[in-house]
Amino acid sequence: MRKVVAMVGATALIVSGTILAIPSASAAPVCGTKAGIETCGGVLSNGAAYAIKIPSNFKGTVFYWNHGFRPSYPYPGYTPPKGVEEITLGNQITKSDSTNEMLNLGYGVAAYDRSTGGLHGWNTAEGVAMLKELVDTTKAKYPNATKSVIWGSSGGAPVVNMFAEKYPELTNAVGLATPVATNIGRQLQSGCDLFFIMSVFFDPTIKGCDALGGKGVAGHMAALGELAKVGALLTAWSKNLGAPGLEYPAALKGGGIPQRSALLLMGLLAGMPTKSQHMDGITTSALVPEQSINATVAILENTLDAAATGILAGQAVSEVVGGKFYDNTKTDYTSLLDEADSGRYNLGLSGDEAIGAMLLMLKMAPRITGEATAMAGIKALDKVNYTSTKPTILLHNEADRLVWPGQSVAYVDAKRAVFDANQSKYEDALASAKTGAQILAAKKLKPKWNTLALYAMTPETYTKYTDAGLPVLTGLGANSGVGHQAFSAAQTMAFAKLLYYAANSGNIPSDALIAKNIAEGVGLNPDLDFRPTELKY
Repeated sequence: MRKVVAMVGATALIVSGTILAIPSASAAPVCGTKAGIETCGGVLSNGAAYAIKIPSNFKGTVFYWNHGFRPSYPYPGYTPPKGVEEITLGNQITKSDSTNEMLNLGYGVAAYDRSTGGLHGWNTAEGVAMLKELVDTTKAKYPNATKSVIWGSSGGAPVVNMFAEKYPELTNAVGLATPVATNIGRQLQSGCDLFFIMSVFFDPTIKGCDALGGKGVAGHMAALGELAKVGALLTAWSKNLGAPGLEYPAALKGGGIPQRSALLLMGLLAGMPTKSQHMDGITTSALVPEQSINATVAILENTLDAAATGILAGQAVSEVVGGKFYDNTKTDYTSLLDEADSGRYNLGLSGDEAIGAMLLMLKMAPRITGEATAMAGIKALDKVNYTSTKPTILLHNEADRLVWPGQSVAYVDAKRAVFDANQSKYEDALASAKTGAQILAAKKLKPKWNTLALYAMTPETYTKYTDAGLPVLTGLGANSGVGHQAFSAAQTMAFAKLLYYAANSGNIPSDALIAKNIAEGVGLNPDLDFRPTELKY
C-alpha cells in the first residue's frame, strides 16, 4: 500500500532510461558506431536533445518516438529530464524497453526530448515542429530512410495525431500507445471532478482544479499542495479501506454511509477503471466480502495516479490556455452514473437510498466557475479532425489508471464517424453517377478503414489476500492489462511489428497477420468493438 499513498506514485508519468550525451546547441550531430549500431546525438534548433539509432541491417523504416507529458519542475521522486530518456516504447514498471529487439530486426529508431526553453509541460504544439525537424534531420542523414512510423505514448499522442494530419507526406503509419487520443480536456474534466467530489465528501479544504492557473513554480507548487491533500486521504484509507462513516457533508454525517461508498461513487462518476494493479474487481475474502468492495479498493489504488494526472497535467494545460479551464456549474452528476454500474455496484455503494443521498449532496454543493477564455482554449487545444488516411494502430491497457482506455474507445468512435460520412459521400456519388468519367470519379471517393485498436487484457482473477483477508497491494500484481505504459516485451514487439507492416504496406495488417502477432504478444485483444470504459465527457 506504500506504493498507493506515496507522492512518488505520480512518477508513473515518467519512464526512466539512459540520458544520451549531446553536443552543444546548433552543433552537428555526433555519431559513433558500436556493435553494428550507429548512434547519433544532437540538438534541435531550440536546443532540445535528440537521438537516432540505425542498425547495420537497416531496412529503411524509422520509428520516431514521442514521449508523454512531463512536469517542468521537480517534486519528491521526480526530476525533470535533461536529455533523451526514451527512444522507444518502454515499460514504466520494469524500466525496460524493446530498443535492442527493434534494432535487431533492422528497424531504425529516433526520439527527442520535448522541451521548450528547457521546460516541458503541455508543449504539444511546439512538439509538432520539433518532430518535423527530427524527421527532416534523420532523412537528410540517412537518404535510405524511406518509411516513417510516427508513434508516441500518453501526452505525446496529440503530437503524433497533429503531425500525421499536417505532414501526411512524412507519415507512413501511426502508433498510439496509452494515448491521450482525443482532446485532453475530456479527461481533465473527469480528473478535476475527482477533486471536487473529494472536497464534498472527504476534505472541504480541497480546491482541486480551482487552484490552478498560476504561472511557473508557484502554479506547480499549488498543484502539488492539492495532490498532497489526496495523499493524506489515501494514507488513512490504506489502513481502514474506507470503512469509517462519512464525516462530510454534515447532512450525511452519522448516516451510516461508509467513506468507501463515496470513493466508489467518485470513481464511477469519473469513468475510472474498476480494476487496478492488484485488484481484479471480482474476487472476495472475509474483509472484501463482495465484488463491488474489490472494485472500491481498485479505485483506491488507482486514485493517486489518476489525481496526479489531473492536477499536474491540468496545471500545465492551464498555463497554455490562460487560466482556470475547469467549470462544473452545468454538470449533472446523476447523469454520469451509468444505470448498469448503479446496479452492479449497488452493495458497495450502500444501496439506492445512499446513492440518492450522495448524488443529492453533489447537486447541492457549491460549484466551480471557470474562466471563459481558458474554457474555450482547452476545447480548441491540440485540434485534430481524425482525417488521417495513414494506417493507425492503438495499444492500451484495459485498466490504465492514468490515461483511461476510454480515450482509445473515443478515438475509434471519432474515426468511425469520419469513415461513415465519407462512405455516405461515396455511395451518393456512385448512385448519381451516369457517365463513365463520373463513375470513375465516384469510385475514387471510396474510403478505406485504417484503424486497429489493441487492448492488453488482465487475467480474469489475480487479487491475493493475507490469511486475515486483507488484499495484498504489494508486488507485481497483474502481469497484463494494468498500469500506464506497462506492456510486456512481447506485447510491445507485436505492436512494433504490426506498425512496421502497416508503414510498408500502406494498410492495417490482415486478420491473419494480426492473429499471428497477437499469439506472440500474449494478452492482446483486437476487437474494435471492445469498450473497457467510456469517457464521461
